[in-house]
Amino acid sequence: MKLDTTPQDVAVAGNFETTAFGMEASAHAFDIIADKIYTHKERAVIREICCNAHDSHVEAGNPEPFDVHLPTQLEPYFSVRDYGIGLSDKDVRFVFCNTFRSTKRDSNEQIGCLGLGSKSPFSLTDSFTVISWYNGLCRTYSCYRDEQRIPVVALLTEVASDEPNGLKISFTIEDKSYEFQQEAVNVFRYWDYTPNLNNKEVVKQVQELRDCYKFTGEDFGLSSGYGSMKAIMGNVSYSIPDEIEELGVNGYLKFELGEISFDAGRESLSLDDKTKQVIKDKFKSVKDKIGDEAAKQIESLPTDWERAKLCHELSKGSLGRIMKLDLTQYELPKTSEEMTFFVKSWRTIDKGETTKIPLGDQILYYEFKPRFQSRIRSYLKGFNDNKTIVLMTSEQVVETGIDPTIIKDLDTLPKIHRSTGGVGCTVKTFTLDKSVDRYSWQAKDSWVQNELDVDGEEMVYIEINRFEPVEKQGFNFTNLQIKKLIARLEKAGVSVPEIHGLKSVYTKTKAFEKGNWTHLGEYMRREVEKIAPKSYPEADENDVQLMTDINRCVEGVPELDAWNEIIKNQPEENILSLCKTIPNLEIAKDTALQGHFDGFMEEYPMLKLLNRWDINHRNAETISSYLGGRAKDENNE
Repeated sequence: MKLDTTPQDVAVAGNFETTAFGMEASAHAFDIIADKIYTHKERAVIREICCNAHDSHVEAGNPEPFDVHLPTQLEPYFSVRDYGIGLSDKDVRFVFCNTFRSTKRDSNEQIGCLGLGSKSPFSLTDSFTVISWYNGLCRTYSCYRDEQRIPVVALLTEVASDEPNGLKISFTIEDKSYEFQQEAVNVFRYWDYTPNLNNKEVVKQVQELRDCYKFTGEDFGLSSGYGSMKAIMGNVSYSIPDEIEELGVNGYLKFELGEISFDAGRESLSLDDKTKQVIKDKFKSVKDKIGDEAAKQIESLPTDWERAKLCHELSKGSLGRIMKLDLTQYELPKTSEEMTFFVKSWRTIDKGETTKIPLGDQILYYEFKPRFQSRIRSYLKGFNDNKTIVLMTSEQVVETGIDPTIIKDLDTLPKIHRSTGGVGCTVKTFTLDKSVDRYSWQAKDSWVQNELDVDGEEMVYIEINRFEPVEKQGFNFTNLQIKKLIARLEKAGVSVPEIHGLKSVYTKTKAFEKGNWTHLGEYMRREVEKIAPKSYPEADENDVQLMTDINRCVEGVPELDAWNEIIKNQPEENILSLCKTIPNLEIAKDTALQGHFDGFMEEYPMLKLLNRWDINHRNAETISSYLGGRAKDENNE
């Protein structure tokens, strides 16, 4: 990216002795440049290294995405492998040994320009590995801080390779998998594409955040919700301060590379006069064309139903306030007879009638049938506020022009499970509001009063005292913790029915004893057992990491192949984590990993003399010879 380096018009009259400013190459200076300029360090490393990978693909003319590995519990390392131009030995030393030196200041086709981003891993680690595939050679370097904490670059290996040109940056990072997952979402949500990621959940979250922008153009994206705007330049997002923000919606404005200025850490805008004026002009441009752009997008849709849905989104919130377009012309026709609808509110399920069809993401449409009110109300209790069910006859479907394929059958709604005491009686109870995003001051706000009939079917309960759960059989969680646990269960595919809160006094009655009650803790244990692995791996974390390091350097060793097979067959991390959360859930310990490590060390005792640094970076040839294998050409992690 070209920087704005306009020559300064300064005249000095007189013959003065002058001294030019300079910078001392010290550990303290480098700490400031490579570490202290970043507030969100994981985000900075992902952003800077991935932007460099993107730039390399642009320079090489490669439209394919690069590879990103986010750290996990079993593979605690971060890496980015691009398939761009690669770097010669001279270029590696130029890029990674020097600050404020960049190869990208002559073009606005690339994001980089400051000469700082390649050193960003030092904000999280004292060493990282650089592998460069360049014109038939694969060179492996170690970038690390020496005894004076001055960063240095060391060439470790140089071998022939037929791999395509490119660069790989990697380093080990412990106990940061969650932080890297969250920050990867923050970084890639504003990119035009998504790199090849090892974490499918990140890919899913990124796409969901992109989809929230209901109205997009070439240089903007807007949602209907209130919020703040971002400035996007070269896939990097910057918050637009309130003093120059003009729309008041959750959205973004796109700028060409070099249009706006930013701070050294690439985390905030540098609000010089030029940048403020460029942003002001962009706001004016978007506001001037937003109506025409909306009309164009609406008219391009093939049906009245789709046009009405988009108009509804455009008319909501602050977006509707700034939309200079008459959207009423796209409203669907009213029905000749009123439609019945049910909507979830704060504490109740409200019923209403209307001739104007409700629209929105929270609306479900069902074919009208009599005698389904109880089932509808029970179903809506499990949702957040404003979830709505609209009942429509076949004639009303035709009248409104709604897409008939989205009309559901009321028979698919779950039947009501009633079991609140002895069979044949009715009892007052409380139903847990499963919403985890509701903020409340009092514990009782998590519960909705209910009255249920008893028919003998199983019912799940929590004993509550003053609306707080009572500890039972190791089950000791707050209301909010229970809601989050239920969300995790449902995400793992475990169906959780309505949860009823029973006051302690009721659990001591005969009616309770006669009822078919199952405590939530027991229900969770029973259901999770169905998806739980037969065993979970138990091994010393340091031993696992040591074997992983050896495996990165060496191949062709049967014991390492067996190790990889054991790792491959480990249970999914999210299921294993969930199992450990459920009280009284017993899972056998699998010591295969630890046993394999112990046997490996007995067979090759000389490995005990090496530390992780030796195994990772300096003695690959020696170690492979000792193990009867061969050193990896690529140092694949």
